[in-house]
Amino acid sequence: MKKIIVLSAVLLIFCKTAARCQQSPDPVTAELSNLKTLLTDHISEKAYLQFDRPYACYVAGEVMYFKAYVTMGELHQPTTFSGILHVDLIDPKNVLIKSIALPLNGGAGSGDFGLPDTLQKGSYRVRAYTEWMRNDKTPYFFDQFVSVSSANAVDRVADNTPRAQKPDMQFFPEGGNMVTDVPSRVAFKAIGPNGLGLEVKGVVIDNENKEVASINSSHLGMGIFRFIPEEGKTYTANVSFSNGVQSSIPLPAAEAKGIVLSVNTIDPSKVAITIRANHQYFTENKNQQLNLLVYYAGSIKRYNPKLESAALGLNLAASAFPTGIIRVTLLSATGEPLNERLAFIQNKDLLNLSVSPYKTSFSPRENVVLNVSAKDKDGAPVIGSFSVSVIDESKLLVDENAENSILSYLLLTSDVKGYIEKPNYYFSNITDQTRADLDILMMAQGYRRFSWKELMGSPVASANSYSPERGLNISGVLKNKMGDPVANSALTLVPVSGGLPATGTTDSHGRFTFSNVPFWGGSKFILKATSAAGRKSVLTLDEPNSMPPVMPGNAFDAKYNGNADILASLQNSQGQGPFVANSVSEKLLADDEKATPSNSKPKYRSSSLLGPGHADAVVLSDKLKNAPSLSVGLSGLLPGVSFAFGEPYLLSSQVAMGSGPATETMLVVEDGVELGTSVNVDLLNPNSIEAVEILSGANAAIYGVSGGAGVMIITTKDDYRTNEPIGQEMSPGIFSIEPNGFYKAREFYSPKYDTGKPAGSLPDRRTTIYWQPDLLTDAGGNASFNFFNSDAKGTYRVEVEGMDSKGNLGMQVFRYKVQ
Repeated sequence: MKKIIVLSAVLLIFCKTAARCQQSPDPVTAELSNLKTLLTDHISEKAYLQFDRPYACYVAGEVMYFKAYVTMGELHQPTTFSGILHVDLIDPKNVLIKSIALPLNGGAGSGDFGLPDTLQKGSYRVRAYTEWMRNDKTPYFFDQFVSVSSANAVDRVADNTPRAQKPDMQFFPEGGNMVTDVPSRVAFKAIGPNGLGLEVKGVVIDNENKEVASINSSHLGMGIFRFIPEEGKTYTANVSFSNGVQSSIPLPAAEAKGIVLSVNTIDPSKVAITIRANHQYFTENKNQQLNLLVYYAGSIKRYNPKLESAALGLNLAASAFPTGIIRVTLLSATGEPLNERLAFIQNKDLLNLSVSPYKTSFSPRENVVLNVSAKDKDGAPVIGSFSVSVIDESKLLVDENAENSILSYLLLTSDVKGYIEKPNYYFSNITDQTRADLDILMMAQGYRRFSWKELMGSPVASANSYSPERGLNISGVLKNKMGDPVANSALTLVPVSGGLPATGTTDSHGRFTFSNVPFWGGSKFILKATSAAGRKSVLTLDEPNSMPPVMPGNAFDAKYNGNADILASLQNSQGQGPFVANSVSEKLLADDEKATPSNSKPKYRSSSLLGPGHADAVVLSDKLKNAPSLSVGLSGLLPGVSFAFGEPYLLSSQVAMGSGPATETMLVVEDGVELGTSVNVDLLNPNSIEAVEILSGANAAIYGVSGGAGVMIITTKDDYRTNEPIGQEMSPGIFSIEPNGFYKAREFYSPKYDTGKPAGSLPDRRTTIYWQPDLLTDAGGNASFNFFNSDAKGTYRVEVEGMDSKGNLGMQVFRYKVQ
């Protein structure tokens, strides 16, 4: 040990001057140049989505809300590259169900997917990416499985997780190899037939049946043991798995000549690096210069020690690195990789978030006001973008360790290869044990950003196939009726909903582009082509870029989470009497088929649980054409229905409130998704609507107590928000166009109550109590929000995630009691 310490000091002094001493390029310099090109020309982007609940479980008919954070580079700064994030919903058979484009502001955006009640039960996926990400060899697409159950069908879903015949066990010598006569640390990972970690214990014996080390897993089947391999000997692990299976597994063979790299981060204040060579390697390579590279957050430290001793040591201050993965690589003088080790630095440099209430406990339906404070590592307030989720934990307890958080994803799982079980375990409550377990994990995982072998030799190509999308473009080609391009035609683009017009000109091929036009899906424009006035012409809008292929996701993540069935059963228990959706709808439909001739069945699409033809009133799309708002278009067409600030209600529906009689607003359902009551329907584009149906009384009973004040069923057009932009010539040279626009996220439905529990009101049993994707802290680092509790008593869980403008990440969980 004394010899290593002395050489550490010499090494530190030498490393400070190594870069200045080099006079001519060497192979490692060329590799570093290639790395610089990669990091400069291929700045990576990542996307992370926080959902409105910490477990990925939903029920068909619900809305899945999310906040997107898109970062660039390895310091996780909010991206300035891309202005658009594409988010896809994919079914269990890897078929794309829906794709939306979200605008990014400061690297953040929000969206949602309505989950129609007709969805089959299973494991769905949400994928998010930017066009720029597609340039990476291993793109950082966000990809998360979501288990969707149904209140009408809670039968089991087949578990298609690949299963081995028996448990497996893998060994990972530190640095990549074991060398005879050199102390070695060997990490191991035991995996059960289901592909998940399996606890294990046992011993390591040599070929003479002598025990040289003991094996005891510390977390999810992972652990570490130490021993010194001897020349001419082989080693075997005799182990017993926690499922009762016993096995004998040979260890990797030790090299007769070699060098070993060891990294120790047990002391949080430093990174201790040790290089050890056995006698044969040291004798042949004495005084040879080595290259020690420490890669972190897009930067690199290079050290050039000479092999003057069989053991060299180097201590680096952990504070010199940001929280995250560091990659320590030992190369020979010719740039050949010898050893490599990943390690994880956990400093106190994350955002310090705190959530504080004005009291410690609350009542059902009480208005809750919470304050959020955000400070940096030095205690200074920060301006940041955050998202807030509040759930009722009386329905499902949250496994904090299994959650996918902004910390576990951006700092860990997105940067390493392979599946990581319970990733938030390493961040939710950091202790000496979690640090040690995380260090073992680092020995068992591979780094995905690049490999040194790829950087050896020829320079890295800098061409990118995909450009970053800054904003939406409206582009296409204008031709005459003979198919010839209309060149040099002056164009004027006028938003129908109001706003400043834009001007442009077609080129010699008749092509045109209006760049960075911000507009929502369903927006209409008038495009005037001056030189084409009076003559028939044809306008063709460009279609969106082709989507990346949908590849199968990780099989272990795809396993259906039975907790979704618990949520579904809780929804079923909220119904009244015999009104269960599947049985009632089948009975009513059967009765209707007996009384109604088949040739007189309604010829419109309906997302009602009863199907078309069972509503008290129906308004179809032709009546809503060009209406300034949906409530205005519907006024006078629905007997007994009125609107207040866009919220529909039945004139016959009154309930007793604490402040006197009042009218209860109707339940609004869009494409099979219950949006709730107190919903402003004017947020919907009237031109996107195919049918509006009104259910009341017995017809509304299929929606249980939620439909007690009537139900408005809104079914949108099949071809609305499709990938094919719409363009139609209204008169010569004047076109009405409806290009694909940004998706406008729904507002989260959060009911408001008078003090106490109003008499006669409907039960409130929400799973997600509150969702706020756009919580911004002010210059003092503060923000506040309020919401109303549901009827449930018990523990409520508040989760705040987000980042500041510098890319500092933060997450905080807070719980309070409702009693």
